[in-house]
Amino acid sequence: MKRNTFYFFFLVLFPLAAAFSQSSPYGNLTPQQLQQKAAAMGYDVDTNQVKMLEQSQQLGPQEPTAALPQATMPSPKMTAVTPPALRARSDYLVPAFADRPGADSLPAFGYNVFTYSPTTFQPAENVPTPVNYVIGPGDEIIISLWGETQLVQDLVVSKNGDIYIPDVGLISVNGLTVSELRQKLYERLSRVYSSLRTGSNGYAGTHLNVSTGHLRSVKIYVLGEVAKPGGYTLPALSSAFTALYYSGGPTINGTLRNVEVLRNGKVVANIDLYNYLISGNQSEDVRLNDGDIVFVPPVGKRVAIVGSVFRPAIYELKKGETLGDLLKFASGLTFNAYYQTVHINRVVPFNERGDYRNSILNIDLSFKSVQALDRSSYPLDNGDVVSIGAVNNVPQDRVVIEGDVRQPGVYELMHQGMTVRDLVIKADSLFPDAFMGKSTLIRTLPSMKKEVIAFNLGMAMEGDASDNIFLQNRDSVIVYRDKDFYPTRTVTVSGQVRKPGTYPRLRDMTLTDLIIDAGGLTDLATTRDIEITRMDTINSDIFATKFTVNLPKQYWNVPRENGFRLHDFDRVLVKTDSTKTLPETVAISGEVAFPGTYTILYRGEQLANFVNRAGGLKSSAYTAGMYVVRKNPQLSMLKAIPIPDTAFFGSYQGQPIIDRVQFNNEFGDRIPIKWQRILQDTSSIYNLRMMPGDSLVVPRDPGTVTVAGDVGIPSTVPYKKGAGLSYYLKQAGGYTSTSARGKEIVLLPNGAKWYPSGWFFIPDPSILAGSIIYVPSQYRMPGADVWPVIRDIITVVSSTAVLILTIQKL
Repeated sequence: MKRNTFYFFFLVLFPLAAAFSQSSPYGNLTPQQLQQKAAAMGYDVDTNQVKMLEQSQQLGPQEPTAALPQATMPSPKMTAVTPPALRARSDYLVPAFADRPGADSLPAFGYNVFTYSPTTFQPAENVPTPVNYVIGPGDEIIISLWGETQLVQDLVVSKNGDIYIPDVGLISVNGLTVSELRQKLYERLSRVYSSLRTGSNGYAGTHLNVSTGHLRSVKIYVLGEVAKPGGYTLPALSSAFTALYYSGGPTINGTLRNVEVLRNGKVVANIDLYNYLISGNQSEDVRLNDGDIVFVPPVGKRVAIVGSVFRPAIYELKKGETLGDLLKFASGLTFNAYYQTVHINRVVPFNERGDYRNSILNIDLSFKSVQALDRSSYPLDNGDVVSIGAVNNVPQDRVVIEGDVRQPGVYELMHQGMTVRDLVIKADSLFPDAFMGKSTLIRTLPSMKKEVIAFNLGMAMEGDASDNIFLQNRDSVIVYRDKDFYPTRTVTVSGQVRKPGTYPRLRDMTLTDLIIDAGGLTDLATTRDIEITRMDTINSDIFATKFTVNLPKQYWNVPRENGFRLHDFDRVLVKTDSTKTLPETVAISGEVAFPGTYTILYRGEQLANFVNRAGGLKSSAYTAGMYVVRKNPQLSMLKAIPIPDTAFFGSYQGQPIIDRVQFNNEFGDRIPIKWQRILQDTSSIYNLRMMPGDSLVVPRDPGTVTVAGDVGIPSTVPYKKGAGLSYYLKQAGGYTSTSARGKEIVLLPNGAKWYPSGWFFIPDPSILAGSIIYVPSQYRMPGADVWPVIRDIITVVSSTAVLILTIQKL
């Protein structure tokens, strides 16, 4: 038995299309094979439907409704149309205005609304069915009885327009409104159910309710200037707006002001979409019946409006609409509109072109008030471009003051007699450092050029008529500072002041003022022989002149009239009092009884005395590693010389065994100490005279020796008493092929160095715990090649021999 073609396509064939992929056993079936397989399953499918299935497979997964024929949608909730694609802005440009001044990029108003979401014009589904809705085939009617009789019937209107109610019979409902349907059903049901009738007591025993369920679909047509004309199956409650949306709306050549709805060959409605787009009035929308036609005629007269309006665009005008109506469509003027003159650029109408040589007319309309413009009845022609300009930016009654006043800014020109003095007072007067000798007034002339007027500010503030100038609109007054004409110079102080540096040289500044500004004198300063050097600007052979000043100890009490006056760029040196010294210290750390910082008691105090003051050495002291750290400026200079990273230290797994900076800081400043020599003889050279800032370090025995440089495995190995150089080198993997044998360096823990090769004689050539053994690499000049050198030598010798023989023969 053959089954319905549509249901096969929608419920069976279309889902199969998604499953027939390359991995499916049916994935390589041809359309003909699919048709044959469908026939074998009992379905009747024509070739066109199979082609549609094939296209859907090529396009990939689609929504099921997108591939369905529009005229065969069975469910009232489903539509057979696809929402229009969004248009580009260029789709709303009007070609006829492409070369019109100011209107070439303006869109035609209203057309973009048909690119919005599908919900824009969809009919509401969750609202009661209107009482004037006309019942037709396919509508679902729900009949409910309650009270003495309980009954619920869910009925669908047949193709003949009938419904069948058990015990009641066949009732024709086609063409009835909802209210008429309820009345008819009441009459028929009350014949069967007598309790529906109102009794003598005024009440009925049974009550009736009639409502609608799913409504039918209607087939309508959208024709004329629309994006996608044709027939559409829509929900029954759809309106003309719904149909326009699903058809993509009017094209740029279609009207928005006179959309027609035709029913049975007659125009039943004319819709002006501007009422909806501009004011939100949807009252003109018409609900569509089956077979209705929505027709969009060509667009009527079009006029563009540009400039100072809220919504510049190209608008369509009906017959009789004027300039005032156009302004309403554009939502009126902006706040800065120049309403006095409106310019119209007009293409000469067809019937007037014989009267003009050229094709463009320029028309200026004058208005005395904005109300007159809003109510203007001036007629507009097709293609007019209306331009409304903006007011200029020339201010009225405005003056400006800037510079050294307390409140600079823009002020109102209060009256024609307002002067410079009035403006300064209005700006909260001058700062104390304002320059009174000169100010400037910049005036804007009617020609828009500017002129500069100089005046004496001091005289103006006293009310002098020649300087207290009367102000005009757009005048600008500039007040200068003293430093603009008398720049602040500086003086410099150095030496024994708390905050040495460069300071502004104030008017009548004295030496005492500068010392106080610099935080006063330090404890080591002397007030005698303070030296001031002053730049000499007279004698080209002398750079500066020196002055010597003696101040009392209470230098701050020097009377101002007796103080030494400073000049610009003076340099002051406060010297150190040689009789004053501050306590200086030596730090002791490590294995002593009382580590800490100790004050030097007298010049020349020796190392052994400091050890005694620190409570002596602990039993854990490693005397072989004792050393003194002393900052040596000359050594600091040597440490600044660049040293290759591998020159002393080597690396292991990419990490340096001894960092170069660490070596400079920890070993470069070390002075080796031999404590046993000091114990044997306090006059030993190792019993150093300690200097301020020295640090005595008494370490513990580390019990290890570090081997670095060009060895197999640079590492730290346990110390072995009496072991020699070869033992430690063997522990570190021995020499490599590039090791510089015989040039090893041993750095003892107290900072002393031992060169096993005998470069320098060390009386005690043992390797102690805490030592560092460094094996350098063989040095080779980069890219050195002896053969070119030998070749050049032979060439020079041969040339010399030839020259000597030649001379002998001559």
